[in-house]
Amino acid sequence: MAFLGLLACWLSSSLAVASAHQAHAPEVYLMMPLTLVNSSGQIEDPDHLEKIFDGIQEVGADGFMVDVWWGITEPTAMNYTFEAYKELVKEAKVRNLKVQMVGSFHQCGGNIGDACYIPLPEFVRDKSDIWYKDAQGGETQEYISLFADAVPVDGRTPLQMYSDWFAAFSEAFAQDLGDPIVEVMVGLGPCGEMRYPSYPLDRWSFPGIGEFQCHDKHALESLRLAAEAAGCDGCGTPPETAGTYNDQPKDTEFFTKGYSSPSGRFFLDWYSGALKAHGANILKQAGEALGPKVKLSAKISGLHWWHNSSSHAAELTAGYYNTNDRNAYLEIAEMLLDSGAQVLDFTCLEMRNSEQPPAAASSPQELVQQVIKASKDAGIAFSGENALQRYDQRAYEQMLSYKDDLHSLTYLRITDTLLTPREIGRFRQFVSAMHAPAGEVYELSFLDKGRQLRGSPMEPIEEHEEPMEGLAFRREHVPRVSGAFRSTGVRLWLLLLSSGSSLGLRGP
Repeated sequence: MAFLGLLACWLSSSLAVASAHQAHAPEVYLMMPLTLVNSSGQIEDPDHLEKIFDGIQEVGADGFMVDVWWGITEPTAMNYTFEAYKELVKEAKVRNLKVQMVGSFHQCGGNIGDACYIPLPEFVRDKSDIWYKDAQGGETQEYISLFADAVPVDGRTPLQMYSDWFAAFSEAFAQDLGDPIVEVMVGLGPCGEMRYPSYPLDRWSFPGIGEFQCHDKHALESLRLAAEAAGCDGCGTPPETAGTYNDQPKDTEFFTKGYSSPSGRFFLDWYSGALKAHGANILKQAGEALGPKVKLSAKISGLHWWHNSSSHAAELTAGYYNTNDRNAYLEIAEMLLDSGAQVLDFTCLEMRNSEQPPAAASSPQELVQQVIKASKDAGIAFSGENALQRYDQRAYEQMLSYKDDLHSLTYLRITDTLLTPREIGRFRQFVSAMHAPAGEVYELSFLDKGRQLRGSPMEPIEEHEEPMEGLAFRREHVPRVSGAFRSTGVRLWLLLLSSGSSLGLRGP
């Protein structure tokens, strides 16, 4: 009898573990095209949308993610239109699909060659002194500067504008929150990512360190007051030796030794702290408006170049204080959780260290693992996405390597190429593998009969016949690569940015 009791206990425990593993299998979503809804607030191509929905169902995905653009949904101040997005939600209900919606308070596109251009609302576009500014005085108008959060603009501060928008969104989708809308991603910066616009594509080339974006009058005043309050002499202005966008760390005094000095530490703490405070303020507003039925998430950029260096320069200029014994991602994860978010979303899951040029000190795999651990330690769910549009087995397998740690995976993005029979079949395999119970090995088999493959069993990217769309993150803008890093032999060196990302131009 004792044996039978132990056996029953073991079986019960095993079934519980198996059930937990099954429940843990991450959901898979596909990002909708950036231009799905046009500037008039209407579905751009209803017939093509039908094909997209069919494709989502054919691959077995759980649902889709869509940008809800501020520049489209609030065409004039306090006047909101969500009708096109309501159509999407209605169709999702019919097809039993889940929806992730993104509150996209950033500009989409705007650079030469971009396939998408959706600016911010006109009632803020023509305003001055509310934009990020670099040391040379160059402004970036992709997203309102966080240092202007409390600055009145025609009677409302930006924080009030975001709060009003979430209230209108919540009212418009009151019957849909929770089902089918299961998650709302809160846009917190350029490309929808919580970061500074430290590498604008019209001024920056990979693997440049980027520039600090704190030279507008509100930022300078904030820094001056912070230094004064702390009694930190010589800390009241941004560092003057941090180089320019396309420098490498070794070219600058700040990123070789200044970052670890007392004044450097003070500046980095202030700069990153302002970003976290901005994120916390907007997340709390979103949570108050949306209530408990939906999960709140925020996107963190996968800045993998110079991650394997002492200064982590590209992360620092973006606002991620990941040096001097600071763990940027743990601090961010804790802030997100404290502010009501349930999910931390991270990019560049498809990237491998071996695909990056060694001279860029890039380590995307270690970066992803750092963020996964930070999420676990903070107690927040970890979700991810690819930064670049890839259809190859290597990319799919790399994303699958994180499966057991994922809450969900959102694939960037639905394209005409992905909807072809060949790619639909491949992606269906990927979704099935992602849906497999935790710990279960599910091998992909993309090998095409008669093709000469190198590095079997994985298909090299060079073997793909189709052009790789959207190499530039979410804006589908191809980044410039500085001369020392050009390569005619390794196509992947063009793919080193993470999105939106991660250099992902988040659209989402």
